[in-house]
Amino acid sequence: MASKYLFKEKPLKEIRSHLIEYLGGSVNLIKKPNGLAIINLNQDSKKNAITGKMMVDLYDIVEELECWSTGKSIILKGEKNNFCSGGDLDFVKKINTPEYGYMMSTFMQNILNKFQNLPMLSLALIEGIALGGGAELTVACDFRIITENCQGIGFVHGKMGIIPAWGGINRLIEKIGYTKSLDVLTTGKLYNPNECYQIGLVNDIIPENENSLDYAIDWLEKRTKFEPEIIRSIKKCVRNGQTNPENYKIQREIFAPFWGSQKNKEALLKNIKHKQ
Repeated sequence: MASKYLFKEKPLKEIRSHLIEYLGGSVNLIKKPNGLAIINLNQDSKKNAITGKMMVDLYDIVEELECWSTGKSIILKGEKNNFCSGGDLDFVKKINTPEYGYMMSTFMQNILNKFQNLPMLSLALIEGIALGGGAELTVACDFRIITENCQGIGFVHGKMGIIPAWGGINRLIEKIGYTKSLDVLTTGKLYNPNECYQIGLVNDIIPENENSLDYAIDWLEKRTKFEPEIIRSIKKCVRNGQTNPENYKIQREIFAPFWGSQKNKEALLKNIKHKQ
């Protein structure tokens, strides 16, 4: 839909100054003495939908974690038993042009690339629902576990007249392979916990009678028994050679013209991503 290099690259600092103006919600970080960090998405009135300010919060948190030399593991979760319903529609409507879409995509790809390359093991604790950008956040983590009563994970971007913007296509292929990724992306289906497990999208299902955060902490502890430098070195070696930065640039150039297109605007007005 777009010719290559149609959009001018902007410095992240400039994009950050734009995004931080779109308030609502927060992303919070807790670092524990045992090397566990908990990142909490917090806009519970909107199922933790992401605003510009939350994007900036997440960026700052990732930068802080890059300097945490004793960190071993990270849990990414949402407030009030919901993971994340994607982009906050009020925020999205305010930046609904291809140019803004490209900037937002650049910023979030950068954040999640840095997040994915952190030397700690990361786990998405998926409760409630993970839609659109929320689904993309899950695959930026090394592992994913989902509660038994969760509604599911949905790469519903196609329903909104767009494609994944935050690098989620590459990461989904890494997790479940080419053919399954095509199926997930072209159906726009909401996958329930059992379906997620069957296709390899999640690593475990948390029984309904378990405390989800306690379960997640215990699950990670089994994989972080070694010294921090061993854990970090293992992850670095496994990650090495998996990513191609040029792929992300191509994706955001393809994505940006869809952002703010007529079909995208119509989908926003209908709030279609929540309809099955």
